[in-house]
Amino acid sequence: MSIQKNLFQSTDMSLKVVTKKKSLAKLCSFLAPIALAFTVSQSVNATAYQCGPADAVYSGPVAAWDFNKGDDPAAGNDVVEWYGDHGGVQAIEGTNLQGIKFYFAGKGLEKDATSEWRYTLKTPMSATWEHMRIYQPKNFYHRAGTRINIPAGIDPDLWQPGDKIVNDKGIEATVSRITDTYLYITDFHERFSKHWGSGREIQNLSSNDVFVSTGQRWFPNNNKLSAQWHGRYSNAGMIMETESYTPFHGFENGVSYCRPTINSSVSHKGTGTQDNVLFDRPAECFHPRDNGTVIDLMIERVRSSTLTSEDGSYRIWKKTNRTDWKLVYENTNLVAYQDDNYFTDGYVFGWANSGFNEDTRFYLVGWELWTAKPDFLP
Repeated sequence: MSIQKNLFQSTDMSLKVVTKKKSLAKLCSFLAPIALAFTVSQSVNATAYQCGPADAVYSGPVAAWDFNKGDDPAAGNDVVEWYGDHGGVQAIEGTNLQGIKFYFAGKGLEKDATSEWRYTLKTPMSATWEHMRIYQPKNFYHRAGTRINIPAGIDPDLWQPGDKIVNDKGIEATVSRITDTYLYITDFHERFSKHWGSGREIQNLSSNDVFVSTGQRWFPNNNKLSAQWHGRYSNAGMIMETESYTPFHGFENGVSYCRPTINSSVSHKGTGTQDNVLFDRPAECFHPRDNGTVIDLMIERVRSSTLTSEDGSYRIWKKTNRTDWKLVYENTNLVAYQDDNYFTDGYVFGWANSGFNEDTRFYLVGWELWTAKPDFLP
């Protein structure tokens, strides 16, 4: 791999190899709180990796790419290998930055979008700290949508995009578009059929036109941000998603809230969203106030030591051009275990169920993988 620079430090933090300075036993003891339980056969591989090949020890990230400095995404190392170069390093329009582009085409409210870059972990890991430096688009907005069934005879001219509407329970939303059979709404203050479904009276606050809903469908808006799993996707996956939540519950429309999830099998069986114990509310992964800037996210994933042990963890740190590193999410009482209890694969971004109103381009400016929590994190 051509680059081994630490994206967090102003000085060159080359991936250093410490040889013959510490015994392997002492090093393993140091790493013991990080390394989780493996089967006998797995523990041999895990020790070889966690303690370094032979007498070599890595200090710093075990893999690192600074795409803003032109590091070659096709250049792998002994730990991480990307699937192709995802279009290679590209300039970010309107800035002096460059990175790997993730393009999501703008589509109708009912349409999703995808852009995903996978990698292979060539050595077993049961605990990882993934650092992503992401250029957040100037037009980023995490949308949410619902489709309302309308009766015949509605005048579409009285239901224009951008019109504010309200139902007979006082719940507000915004018109996205109208067809002969459906009214598509977004930026609703609350979702669910009890607010927009059959029998609900809907009023346009601009035209004062009114109709009674004959049904509704809410569109999922969870988007993939980062994932690691074992073997076939998404077996034993710890998948970081983002999602929109409603103002009715104290959240902001357009904000992308972190949604850590855990999967236990190839059939996507899982335990769903993992609560943020730190603040008792979801953390903000992307907020429109940071549009047009680079944000840093560090995601900790630690697998539990047994099938019943609640010692697995998710933690998320975030840094923006307004704030230094801050712990924004924490849950260290998780069960995330299987017999082959380590990660083999991962990806950055992925399927965006929300889709986007406009063409939206994220850029991965830099990426690092650590096997222990970096000292610079609070």
